[in-house]
Amino acid sequence: MTQQYNISFPQGSNPYDTGQPIRRSGKPFLGCFGIIGFIVIGVIIIIAGYFFVYPAMTPNKIRGSLLDFAVVPQKDGSTRLWVLTDGSFNFIQTTKSPGSYSTGRKCYFCKTWMYVVDPINQNVLNKTKTEYDDIITTTNLVYCNGKVYQVTYGYGNNEPKMITANAETGEVIMDTKEFIAKHSELSSGLADVRYNKDENVIEFKTKDGKENVTYSLDQEKMYPSYSDYRKMLDEDTSPGSEFVLAQEKSGSSSRKVLYLCKGPMGLLKENRSSLDNYVTTESTLEFFVKGATGQKLSDKVYLEGIMYYQDKDCAIIIHVDQIGKVADRMMTCIDNTGKEKWTIPQDDLFKQMKINENKDSFSSIFFTKDKIGVIRSGNLVVLKLQGEGIMGFDFNTGKKLFTMDI
Repeated sequence: MTQQYNISFPQGSNPYDTGQPIRRSGKPFLGCFGIIGFIVIGVIIIIAGYFFVYPAMTPNKIRGSLLDFAVVPQKDGSTRLWVLTDGSFNFIQTTKSPGSYSTGRKCYFCKTWMYVVDPINQNVLNKTKTEYDDIITTTNLVYCNGKVYQVTYGYGNNEPKMITANAETGEVIMDTKEFIAKHSELSSGLADVRYNKDENVIEFKTKDGKENVTYSLDQEKMYPSYSDYRKMLDEDTSPGSEFVLAQEKSGSSSRKVLYLCKGPMGLLKENRSSLDNYVTTESTLEFFVKGATGQKLSDKVYLEGIMYYQDKDCAIIIHVDQIGKVADRMMTCIDNTGKEKWTIPQDDLFKQMKINENKDSFSSIFFTKDKIGVIRSGNLVVLKLQGEGIMGFDFNTGKKLFTMDI
């Protein structure tokens, strides 16, 4: 026999009665969607404040992640830094659909900021915004002959850009359309653009299929092809010299020594990327670069050395103190006689330049070497570490003059 029990509560004392309107789900009126909505609105307000309100309140602050920079001398003997940053809101987006899965970087408010900065007091003298339709992958700033060039590679919805500005005033002299209009070789439009740092030229691919149309920044002259440009170099027989960091004859690829190679300037420029293979043997150098000679400047070994900058006065090499998974980087300046002017130790460089593969395999030389850049102008040497910032050093003494975290 089954007994039945009836349980009742006094009016208003039912513990399951919340006194709120009940939906089918049994949840309060606002529910999860209302809370999520408030969170989304809050996030939008924070983002809008960061990208619009905060910049208006801090006009002298450099913002965004560092892309590139140029050191620009002024007529009065001072120096300006042109600093290019990515001011976009970047994020990783994953898209899933039946049969496919993709992950990639996207951006909102896609743009770059160009800052003209007095590096000593770090005052922002001018800034310019350039908007893009997609993420910014690679862009270069180059100073040459009183002009600053911004070369931006095409990617996704971004068209290739080629902007020329006056180095004194910052005023844009030519935008991409005006540059194309000036050079008939580019009349069909740009399909791609690349900057060649070793030869200081810009190479174009056009929409009608032309490849390696070459513009010499030194000469401010367009060549129909790279081979035409190289032919011009062959005809330059003026005397010149090049620093060459070559593998020591012992056979170890990690041990590098510095040479000074002299010969016809055109041939030295034409063979610049291969001189390290020729310079250690006089007969080989003469065979490939007729009229050239090579002199080893010292027996000093630069472990895993990379020459990031050279001119007629000096070479600047970044190397490590030992071979292994953990090592300190250092930066050394050598004059054209082979004498070391100064060496900057790891403690005075960016701490992120230290190699420690035990903590992070991406800190290796292989993964970080292309993030480093060095430029000299007059008495100022500037070191860049992409994603971290810029440091300035006195050319004569190696004394650190400033650090800009970007």
